[in-house]
Parts: sequence; structure tokens; C-alpha cells
Amino acid sequence: MSSERVKVVIKCGETEVEFEGGYEEVWRSVNKFFSETYPALEVAKKLTGAVDLTGLARKLEGLVEFRDGRIIIMKERDAKRRILLCLAAAYVGRRLGLFEKEHLTPKEIAVCTGLDERVARARLSELRKAGLVAKTNEGLYSFTSGSINELFGEEA
Repeated sequence: MSSERVKVVIKCGETEVEFEGGYEEVWRSVNKFFSETYPALEVAKKLTGAVDLTGLARKLEGLVEFRDGRIIIMKERDAKRRILLCLAAAYVGRRLGLFEKEHLTPKEIAVCTGLDERVARARLSELRKAGLVAKTNEGLYSFTSGSINELFGEEA
């Protein structure tokens, strides 16, 4: 997939721009175009707590990988960090089309992180109480924008 060329055309009123190249290059160019052309989008992202997807993806480089439809945590970390990295990867992976879903079961998180499921459940409970993960009514867990500060020492 990385050797495939991608072409994106954006039309807005009288303006038309075209980006062509490798998918990562085109993705960055499109994001840069929108952030420079529509600075209000950046303000809106901050007001709504939206995550800078490109920035987060860059921060995850070397820490996580997607292989055969699975998330692989590349570096040993404590249990909570492994869980946050897993959920951040699911968040980014879903939005980039690299992973099926962003909400995961405790068992799926345990598999991705290499943790015992009981340990994963206990740490997920602690992370949820701290506001660093969200839990759905179905018992699935997901990344929150507050996790970025915990993982990387900065705000979303």
C-alpha cells in the first residue's frame, strides 16, 4: 500500500487544488492545506477537544505498529501506558483505515498489550476513574483527548 500513488482534488468555490504522491505525503499535504486555508478549523478542534490526528500519529511512530489487523505495542511500558498506547493506536488506526475499530473490549486490549486480562481490567478501571479512557454502555473502551497529556506530557 505504501508504494501506491494517491491523488486528491479539493474544490471549494472557485478554488481547486490537487495533491498527488504517496498516501502519507498526500495525507500531510491535505491536512496542511486545511489548517492553513481554514485556521478556524484549528480553533474549532481545540474548542471541541478534537485530537490532532496527524500529530498523534507521528507521536505513535516507533511505539506502536499495525500488523495483520492487530495493534502491536513496540516498546515495553507499564500497564497503564501500554493500554493508553493501544487505545490511541486504535483511535488513529480507525481514522486512517488501518484498524477496524477504535472501541475495544478488555480482552482485545489484553491481547494487544500482552497483559493478563484481569490486570488489563483493573488498570482500565483506574484509567476510567482518572478520565483517561472512556467506557461505553456495551463495556468497550476508547481513547480520550486527555490521554495525550498522560502519554506525551502535552495537551491535545
